[in-house]
Amino acid sequence: MSRAAAATSVNICMDYGITHINVRVVNKSGVEIAAGDWSCELHAGIIQNVPAGADYTIRITGTVTGIPNAWRGEKSGISVMSGVETSAGLISMTYIGDDNTPPFVDSTNPKPEATGVPATSTIIAAFSEKMAASSINDSTFRLNNGATTVNGSVVYDSTRGRAEFHPSGILSYSTTYTATLTTDIEDMAGKKMASVYEWRFTTEDQPLPGTIPEAPAGLIAASGNSQIKIAWDAVPAASFYNVYRAENTGVTKTTGTKISGITSPSYTNTNLINGKNYFYVVTAGNGFGESPESVEVASAPVLIDTNPPSGSVIINDKAFFTASTDVNLLLLSTSPVGISQMCISNTPACSSWEPYTSSRLWILPPGDGFKVVFAWFEESNGNRTSFFVDDILLDSTPPVDGMLTVTAGVGQSSLSWSGFADVTSGIGVYKLVYSTNGIPDSCSSGTQIYSGPETSYIHSGLISGTTYYYRVCAVDNAGNVSAGVF
Repeated sequence: MSRAAAATSVNICMDYGITHINVRVVNKSGVEIAAGDWSCELHAGIIQNVPAGADYTIRITGTVTGIPNAWRGEKSGISVMSGVETSAGLISMTYIGDDNTPPFVDSTNPKPEATGVPATSTIIAAFSEKMAASSINDSTFRLNNGATTVNGSVVYDSTRGRAEFHPSGILSYSTTYTATLTTDIEDMAGKKMASVYEWRFTTEDQPLPGTIPEAPAGLIAASGNSQIKIAWDAVPAASFYNVYRAENTGVTKTTGTKISGITSPSYTNTNLINGKNYFYVVTAGNGFGESPESVEVASAPVLIDTNPPSGSVIINDKAFFTASTDVNLLLLSTSPVGISQMCISNTPACSSWEPYTSSRLWILPPGDGFKVVFAWFEESNGNRTSFFVDDILLDSTPPVDGMLTVTAGVGQSSLSWSGFADVTSGIGVYKLVYSTNGIPDSCSSGTQIYSGPETSYIHSGLISGTTYYYRVCAVDNAGNVSAGVF
């Protein structure tokens, strides 16, 4: 529970004077099907006799002495199975005791009187405050083509505070549509919109023959319980979208599992494993072909996500050392509303935000030593995380060579070496090569007979009268190879 300018509370019931919690369960039509109540001090309760069904909304109100329904919260999308106790999870409450201002539409997408709107667009209206989800449905949010009502589904995204109309198919080309929001839409305090809100927009012209759409942009992966919702910007000339999913970074059309038949710029991937990372790219297509892949995004579904977004930055797949300033970053963040932007830096200061992608090439500062990469993430609602870090040891300098001693014997050579050094990442292994045609030019030429941490080796099975030439090199833990000695 939260209230403007309120301090962190140990016992919100006592601090805010909330005495009683009342609960109503309503179906998607707003009809009450069950109710309950309990003392606020219990911080939890069980609602009895709820019939099996889906898409229920739970509304809770908190009573302060002398002020009925001063606190209000709700949670939608609850499904109940017969004979099974269902956990609704945590329900946040907002103070609405002094809310006398009717809600209003803050922005829309497409904008009023917009032209050239992609035919696959989702119609969105963002509100001035948090709304009652059960009051936003296909009766209160409509889309019309003249006198004809467009078929589609309506959802309320409570985390972003916006209503979404998803047409059941692509819209007609070169057509003006009217979107309408009625006064039956309520905020969390039960205040209705003061007036009907309408706006118009016109769709794009039919694509010219041979036009292939561009790759989708603006990808967002929002995490939920056993599911991830992928959303992107509608693409001009597109009539369908394909989503490709993989369990490792680097997903492409050929490596990912294809999910096709999508006609709007979003897709919810269900039946996933909570806590596991999934990687996605999206393509746009029409009768003339399919676009290249979008940038890759990733997220992990979670059982209950009430915390700020989590995140991580991983350099070179968790390697300890690198010999090059060019590295690859794996950038992962889990958010209930999706990550829209990220900021990468070699210092603790963020200087430039860019669209989110789960994989990115990066350049470390020059000079051997520990290097730290910082990453920030921004949710699609504008909330930003603190930074996440990873480090790696940069060692671009080959080891210093030592000396090699060779002692000939009957049918064998005894070799030993010493004096090699590497002050940054340390020596990992030695490579020993030989040739009968002269001294090997490097340890990548000649025949390798040993690679490992030991500093001696017996080369046996040799032919008497044949001259054997040797070179030994040191390889540090970052992969740099010394010139070698012979």
